[in-house]
Amino acid sequence: MTIADRIQSLRKSKGMSQEELADAAGVSRQAVSKWESEQSTPDLDKVIILSEIFDVTTDYLLRGIEPAESNDHKTMADVVDSKLLTEKNSKRAKSILKWVLIGLGALLAIDFVSMLIYFLINGFPG
Repeated sequence: MTIADRIQSLRKSKGMSQEELADAAGVSRQAVSKWESEQSTPDLDKVIILSEIFDVTTDYLLRGIEPAESNDHKTMADVVDSKLLTEKNSKRAKSILKWVLIGLGALLAIDFVSMLIYFLINGFPG
């Protein structure tokens, strides 16, 4: 299958006319006709636009190379995200974090006040 065949096949599978494809790609209908009849090939910038229009890779358009299948192996982080970080757990985690930070802030305030009282009673070292 040639690039001409792929362009024509993709255009037809999208239900587009040559005129519609030409408008979307920013070229004339005659240019699309020439691409499909192997009288010319699209410039590189047009190949990129065509790949976006047809939602395929430029490799597929130019050489007919299908994208490699990705293995959907989940990482441990993916599993943790899907199991633990649900909306309910997210709200609970935010609430717990808020109270932990408030507690730490209170402890720091108490520590600062007690240090200040110590220095007022015993004087500053020096």
